[in-house]
Amino acid sequence: MARKIKWGVIGAGGIASRRTIPEWLAAGIDIAALDSVMDIDPAAARRVAGRFGIAHWCANESELLARDLDAVYIATPLNMHCAQAIQAAAAGKHILCEKPIAATIEEVNRMEEACRAAGVKFMLGFSMRNNIYHQKARELVQGGAIGRLVMARAQLTCWYPPIEGAWRQDGAISGGGALIDMGAHCIDLIEWICGSKIIEVCGFQDQLVQHYRTPIEDASTAVVRLENGAHGIIDNYFNLPDAAAQNALELHGTRGSIIGRGTIGQDPGGRLFSIVQPEETGYQADQIRNVPARRVEFNLEGKSLYARQIEIFSNCILEDREPPIGFADGRHSVAVIDAIYRAVRERRTIEVETPIS
Repeated sequence: MARKIKWGVIGAGGIASRRTIPEWLAAGIDIAALDSVMDIDPAAARRVAGRFGIAHWCANESELLARDLDAVYIATPLNMHCAQAIQAAAAGKHILCEKPIAATIEEVNRMEEACRAAGVKFMLGFSMRNNIYHQKARELVQGGAIGRLVMARAQLTCWYPPIEGAWRQDGAISGGGALIDMGAHCIDLIEWICGSKIIEVCGFQDQLVQHYRTPIEDASTAVVRLENGAHGIIDNYFNLPDAAAQNALELHGTRGSIIGRGTIGQDPGGRLFSIVQPEETGYQADQIRNVPARRVEFNLEGKSLYARQIEIFSNCILEDREPPIGFADGRHSVAVIDAIYRAVRERRTIEVETPIS
């Protein structure tokens, strides 16, 4: 019988109970076993354990980390990631950590040093790379299907009204609003699909609709430049109705476009199509765009983004190989987000500087 990686969950009451645990168990991953769940709210930990038939639950990290575990999944608020990752590394546990990785680059460096000293692996949870349509878009763009990339857009929105006790609405815990929460995924997707890093940013942010208890943004629109010269738009809003959400992915090049609708989000599906002009044509002064184009609609079968994370990281541990998303990705993500917030505050364009650990 193949060895199973024994897992514990730190922070069982949020995304872990909504998505990761149920989708993981439903997927029947035969190399990953869930041993214990922990949450600082004992009632939440007990409730999650009972709901999913998990043998052990607890309300503090020390008790969970004392168990015979191979890996932990950290699914707590941003401001707890650094301390919990360091504690998990010291206990010899491999770490899968939800995004955003940490509040500062200095925290990322401390996490990396702890993992290096303990000889444990670390993977950052940019789950949306696991959407099969995003993987197809990456294959097409990097294979030259739409020619030279000119512009990329990634949008993620939701309706997120004021909620009592919601940590994402407290800037001291969340580090910001729509950009850091949802835009982190969009930034990563644009860079990963296009194979090029963001090097320059500017943008606008406001609290237009939702009246949160702290001044975090419910509207964020960033304009960026990639290293390959292409432009990008990253737009994130906590004030658009879910029924109208497009969660758009757009990739435009000199030979055509790849368009996604509903692919950016927590579900594995969506819609993706390409429009490619096979041959170059001259200038159309009358702007009657009747040039023949080839349109392809992709119909692909997706798998749970969150279960796939567990499977990928478990295999990395079993096969002793480096995870696909690590500290360098996390450090750059923090640098881009910090640069956008600074650009908004200072009302100017900012170059992204990503320190090397």
